[in-house]
Amino acid sequence: MWLIAPGVEFATSELLKAALHPVHRLRLAQQYSLQDWIEIPIRMLLAAPLERYTEPDQNNLDFGLYMLIATTKESIAKARKVLAHHPPLPPDVDNAPFCPQHATCKKVWVEKWFLVLGRRIHHPSEDFPLILIPEALKDMDHRGMNPECKEDILQWMNANLLYLINGEEDLIQQAVATYRSIFM
Repeated sequence: MWLIAPGVEFATSELLKAALHPVHRLRLAQQYSLQDWIEIPIRMLLAAPLERYTEPDQNNLDFGLYMLIATTKESIAKARKVLAHHPPLPPDVDNAPFCPQHATCKKVWVEKWFLVLGRRIHHPSEDFPLILIPEALKDMDHRGMNPECKEDILQWMNANLLYLINGEEDLIQQAVATYRSIFM
């Protein structure tokens, strides 16, 4: 394992205090083999819409990094659309739990999914990580829905859909690993 020289360690700690653009941070990470500097700028680039990249940003992005960011953004957008447009319900939702108002429960769940959660997922300027979905649903007011029905759906989601919810984070981690393998 390579040890970082004390001068480089001091310089990197001081540079982290500066407001460096993510692309600049990645270039320094590449130049000085600073593995710890990669994840945060990648996340920042993925969170910023491409249309907000300034001309200097665009000029500093090399094609490989641009393609990595653009393709990862596309994959994340696709995962978000799939999740936002398909409210998750267990396949046996009509059988468990026994509920005399189950049709109302399903209606409330679907309405809240589309009108509250779907809007948060698709919000153009406020990033809502998909990993926060279970907690958001748990805290959400599903007035009119039987609490046992809500709990049953949440348990089913935690058991069966975490791969879908974690998919966004997996894509980000994959982009970080790809950057490391290509540029470091």
